[in-house]
Amino acid sequence: MSKRDTKRAEIVGKLASHFLDVGLGDTGVRRLAEVAGTSDRMLLYYFETKDEILAAVLSEIGGGFTDVLDAVFGTKPLRPGDAVNRIWEMVRDEATAGQLRLWLDLSSRASRGDPFFGAIVDEMAEGWIVWLTGMLEVPDAEKRPLAELIMSAIDGQMVLFPTDLTKGDAAVAKLVELLADL
Repeated sequence: MSKRDTKRAEIVGKLASHFLDVGLGDTGVRRLAEVAGTSDRMLLYYFETKDEILAAVLSEIGGGFTDVLDAVFGTKPLRPGDAVNRIWEMVRDEATAGQLRLWLDLSSRASRGDPFFGAIVDEMAEGWIVWLTGMLEVPDAEKRPLAELIMSAIDGQMVLFPTDLTKGDAAVAKLVELLADL
């Protein structure tokens, strides 16, 4: 790895930790440089644009979240209710709270029509739906619609109860009950 690549990786790591801690509140180049411990000019030496910086950082965070999914779920197919229970446990786990708060932050920016964040959210959502589709133990024709339903139900609980996810427990339990016969 070249010195430039090493420095880029260091910057991405610092910014990823920052985004997981505080979200996307201030993504100006000067603020990003300050967090990374460099100047804005040097930051733009290592990355050509702010969008390139954000894309690299969000890709790093996404890769880490994929590792979490693999560790939590493994590769064995799951009944829909079991998948919902495991996803809900993961959502409520403080170890993944930063990634999930960031997801809500990204979704919020995308919903305001920001094309950069819209493309990122579309890509992330599609990745999660494809991942869950592969995990569900149901007939093939039911996999994608069911994965979309599960993801939207879980996301909905996160949006409705961002400060106290336990308030979503009853709704998630009801979803598991409704999925019991699948």
